Amino acid sequence: MRGLIAILIFLFVTNVFCQREASNWYFGTFAGLNFNSGTPEPLFDGQIRTAEGCEAFSDSDGNLLFYTEGNSVWNRFHEVMPNGVGLGGSFSTTQSALVVPNPVNPNIYYIFTPDDALAYKLNSPNGFNYSIVNMSLDGGRGDITTKNANLLTEGSEKVSAVLGSTGDFYWVITQFRNSFYAYRVDGTGVNSTPVVSTIGPMIDNMDNIRGALKVSPNGERIAIAHTILSPTYASSLYLFDFDTSTGIVSNPNDIGDQRVYYGVEFSSDSSKLYASGKNIETSGGGVSLNEVNIVQFDLDAANITASEYIVQRFPDEVGVEISGALQIGIDKKIYHAVPNSNLSVIRTPNLNGINCDFRLYGVDLGPRSSTYGLPPFIQSLFETIVTIENFCEGDTTTFTTDSSGDIASVNWDFGDPFSGTANFSNNLNPTHVFSRPGVYTVTIEVDFLSGPSKTFIEFVEIAEIPNVLNAVTLVQCDIDGADDGISSLNLTEAIALYANGNPDIGGLFFDNLSDAQNNINQLDPLAYENTVNGQVIYARAFENAECFTIVEIILEVQPLSDLGLYDSITVCADEEVGLALIVDVTLAWDFLKNDFPSSDEIYLFSSEEDALLELNELPLEDKVFGPFDERAFYFRIEEDNACEFIGKLDIDLVVVPDFENTVTTALCNGEIELMAPEGYDNYEWSTNVVGQQNIVVEELGQYTVTFSNSVCEFEQTFIVENSSENKIKKIDVLDFRRNNEVRINMEVEQDDVVYSIDAGNTFQSSNFFKNVQPGIYDVFVDLGCSILKETIIVGGLATFFTPNSDGFNDIWTLSNAEFFPNFNISIFDRYGKYVGGFNNAQIGWDGNLNSSPVPSDDYWYKLELEEGRTITGYFALKR
Repeated sequence: MRGLIAILIFLFVTNVFCQREASNWYFGTFAGLNFNSGTPEPLFDGQIRTAEGCEAFSDSDGNLLFYTEGNSVWNRFHEVMPNGVGLGGSFSTTQSALVVPNPVNPNIYYIFTPDDALAYKLNSPNGFNYSIVNMSLDGGRGDITTKNANLLTEGSEKVSAVLGSTGDFYWVITQFRNSFYAYRVDGTGVNSTPVVSTIGPMIDNMDNIRGALKVSPNGERIAIAHTILSPTYASSLYLFDFDTSTGIVSNPNDIGDQRVYYGVEFSSDSSKLYASGKNIETSGGGVSLNEVNIVQFDLDAANITASEYIVQRFPDEVGVEISGALQIGIDKKIYHAVPNSNLSVIRTPNLNGINCDFRLYGVDLGPRSSTYGLPPFIQSLFETIVTIENFCEGDTTTFTTDSSGDIASVNWDFGDPFSGTANFSNNLNPTHVFSRPGVYTVTIEVDFLSGPSKTFIEFVEIAEIPNVLNAVTLVQCDIDGADDGISSLNLTEAIALYANGNPDIGGLFFDNLSDAQNNINQLDPLAYENTVNGQVIYARAFENAECFTIVEIILEVQPLSDLGLYDSITVCADEEVGLALIVDVTLAWDFLKNDFPSSDEIYLFSSEEDALLELNELPLEDKVFGPFDERAFYFRIEEDNACEFIGKLDIDLVVVPDFENTVTTALCNGEIELMAPEGYDNYEWSTNVVGQQNIVVEELGQYTVTFSNSVCEFEQTFIVENSSENKIKKIDVLDFRRNNEVRINMEVEQDDVVYSIDAGNTFQSSNFFKNVQPGIYDVFVDLGCSILKETIIVGGLATFFTPNSDGFNDIWTLSNAEFFPNFNISIFDRYGKYVGGFNNAQIGWDGNLNSSPVPSDDYWYKLELEEGRTITGYFALKR
């Protein structure tokens, strides 16, 4: 019997590695993707909503089992599992959860949950924990049987996992401060005693524990991004060696020095590392972050840092705070997430430089959206041992294994039943001619001389030979004033000319035919300057980067196409905020359409360079002009994607006044003065009064005024009612805060009421007052015909005190204590130890405990008031 059990365990271990466990992703705002077909297809049934981290896990056939954002767990029916809430992860953690199966028991799964940087601000760290899912329970839907078994009392937001050297266990790895912790997970469960490697930089500021950790699919390396935000932005991207036999991390290599990094990911053959980061910019003595970059490092290079290649520059977008996760899929492509309804994708990440084939926002999520996170998985699920070449229809596709010295036997299923017996092979390095274009699932079953057998999956995309035009002409405008036929061109604009409407066609550009055929010396497609008018260059057109057609591109520069300062337009700005202005771009487009009625190809830009290179086209919506921006539009007129004219429209701005569209007011002593906004050329009232900004009326009813300036015209309505006997309903005093607030609530809301809390010295239209200092206040409400008055008390406690006997701030006390009878205050240090206190019979606290001074530090307090309120907060003691 014991022999039978050993055989069953061995059989299970030999199939522990099947890759489809990562087939289903749930992430972002109810977003999801299914990879089982080899092409990611949107899922709309997910219940997850997370700012960053998440995880999902499937069985070896690619059927969903469960998913989580680190706090709640949903089963495959998208129902919360029994006991499936309150896990120790957080939706705001970089890698909020990671699932690892028990290598022996197919029903047991471990959910590892890292810590959360925000938890430290609340003095409630989660640490590093794991919970256990038993899939045999709840009718096969799964149940949480153990929750939040603690491994570390404090931790970072990082976790990754990889198959161990013998294939019958996993390493789960996290990092905290300057140490890596590798936990062994085998058939007996989770070993709570980690292998600790104290190595790498010391990260002891809890604001900086964000950022991803990944093990390479072959288990040999670890990459880690420390997202350094405090006390200032800094770069930290490290590469280490990892030993899958011992769990030891070694050989640190700092490879990033320009960006605040967040996401990291390896290519499937472990030869390339990708990282996402926001550029650090130093100017004017300050440090700030701007555009998001995705960069590639060649791990086979002699100098890995010097091999950096910028894969993509994202524009600096408002609201994009971090650079987003990178995650490999079972299709061996790498996906990138920032808040958007699409994911970006690196289609061939094993290839160097531009050949990695980045596609911006190339994966549609339907009506769902991503945030900053994607689900991490056991990195071994993405390992590849084969190099595949030749992906064109009709080509002989070659498969070259990378571990031939360790392979005892291999069986290939090319997923191409129409090819007959050729669909199978047991050759070490076979070839196959696929029967038609499409995505094929190639299954590779490998027996190794050392270690367990493994099953690998490769999705092979056989592309049709690109159906593109063989030659096109890219026409550009000439704006340097010389009309010499020389200009800067954005070569990527040629793709739309030759692609025959196929949005998946891309292109690389070359100076001559030989370079194009050999894919060397690619031209920088942005701001390429031609040498002569009519110059011929060549494009390598492709849908799959290794299946291409050569296209001849003639670069033609249009003479006399620079219109310069074409005209100016008067624009009514929607809003003025300080020196910034918001302008409707549609007005400029309509102006140009009137002058160029036969052209629908009118494009607007913020700069002449953008117009020339067709970058950052302005959408037909509001455009914000900053205080130092040029207040002008640059336009580009085209015909059949050929540049006809480039010019400039200056903007004469008339700012829309800040006024209420409808004002309700009341007669006061039988009359009321109605006042329109000042500074306009013409006023027309519904009472037939013309030319007057203000009028006096004596009757109830509705009055309108139209006021205008040049081409801008506006209308305001006044509703005159009888004055009411309004009263103060209540005054909300939110005190004992660092920023006290007062809100005055009236019995009846009136538009023309103004409020004051400084005894009527200053009035405002808002009934809400912020940052109110502790004290006694006379509240006034001016109703127009009468003024109401009440007195309020705003309580408060000082945010710091300095008990150094200098006569200033020597006692920490309660402001206006006489108005708070029978209060009691208890004071604690940061560890919760009671250090002092006082009540209404005492003046305050002198900073001593048992007549001995306590050290300078932050202290917490609990204030108990007679009315039943309990208030907590903190203050600083400085000696």
